Amino acid sequence: QLWSPCLGADSEKPLSIRTDKLLVITVATKESDGFHRFMQSAKYFNYTVKVLGQGEEWRGGDGINSIGGGQKVRLMKEVMEHYANQEDLVILFTECFNVIFAGGPEEVLKKFQKSNHKVVFAADGILWPDKRLADKYPIVHIGKRYLNSGGFIGYAPYINKIVQQWNLQDNDDDQLFYTKIYIDPLKREAINITLDHKCKIFQALNGAVDEVVLRFENGKARAKNVFYETLPVAINGNGPTKILLNYFGNYVPNAWTQDNGCTLCDLDTIDLSTVDVHPNVTIGVFIEQPTPFLPRFLDILLTLDYPKDALKLFIHNKEVYHEKDIKVFFDKAKREINTIKIVGPEENLSQAEARNMGMDFCRQDENCDYYFSMDADVVLTNPRTLKILIEQNRKIIAPLVTRHGKLWSNFW
Repeated sequence: QLWSPCLGADSEKPLSIRTDKLLVITVATKESDGFHRFMQSAKYFNYTVKVLGQGEEWRGGDGINSIGGGQKVRLMKEVMEHYANQEDLVILFTECFNVIFAGGPEEVLKKFQKSNHKVVFAADGILWPDKRLADKYPIVHIGKRYLNSGGFIGYAPYINKIVQQWNLQDNDDDQLFYTKIYIDPLKREAINITLDHKCKIFQALNGAVDEVVLRFENGKARAKNVFYETLPVAINGNGPTKILLNYFGNYVPNAWTQDNGCTLCDLDTIDLSTVDVHPNVTIGVFIEQPTPFLPRFLDILLTLDYPKDALKLFIHNKEVYHEKDIKVFFDKAKREINTIKIVGPEENLSQAEARNMGMDFCRQDENCDYYFSMDADVVLTNPRTLKILIEQNRKIIAPLVTRHGKLWSNFW
């Protein structure tokens, strides 16, 4: 007697989607710091990313609280025509300026496949932009109820069916467009759309600030939704949560680890030893209170390992007591530094006014490449400080300053 092999449960599972069948699509009409951060996280996980709209003028709205974004749908409509017949291709659309990836393609595809739907949109606890549509949404007992258009994933033919319905203007609202399709029961079922109610793939931070925390697991940083006990793959700092996203971006996915510290600090740096002409730097010095060892602080400025012809000084002194120290320093420094602007206590400036004046001193000088702000109670112990900071090649750097022997720093 021939026996047929028993089919186990595993044999009924669909085959895993290959990672080369995932294409990430985003829209960026210009390259910003947020865009580069997004691309950096995508590169870390080896995502294949297609960027739409490069070089185009942005016509999709101009504010956090304004409607708009239709230009993104129009661009998606155009590009999806090329992928409409690729049934095994999975498209992941996401914003880029305010998004970072926290997980890789394999994880995304596994979670998408587990959803058993053809298209999955990000979910939100906040209904935007038309709150009158709340009653039309399906009831959700656990999880977020409303659609967020900042991220969605689906098979290419089904994504194409959605975006081909677009017939509006670039400044019309993309989220409202997708919402109206989702809340239409016939369209929702025909296309087989669902929302990522428990933020397994997409995490919108707006309205969920208290739900998401930073976790270190197996030496890696991850943003975790402690409310649903999920590890979202794409973190979206939508609305007023950009600063919180910056916080997560300082660690996730690999910016800082417990084993290696700052892993991004050595990326995209420059080497000043290879340049013939150093960047011009304005140093802003602020003496806002009686300061011990001020003459020593000022003398250290002249020992900086940096070409003095590339330096300018702006000094704000609020204390009459220190005027004699400033004069002694000026008589020495003027032989090496050509431009020194001193604003004394007679101007009666507030700290804010003085610091703005220092920034303006640089901004109004077309030759000023960098502005280095220092308080007089900070001691520079490394003559190469200026070169080290410039070689980091970052737009803004805030160094960590501590007090010797005390649990104090300028990072709280």
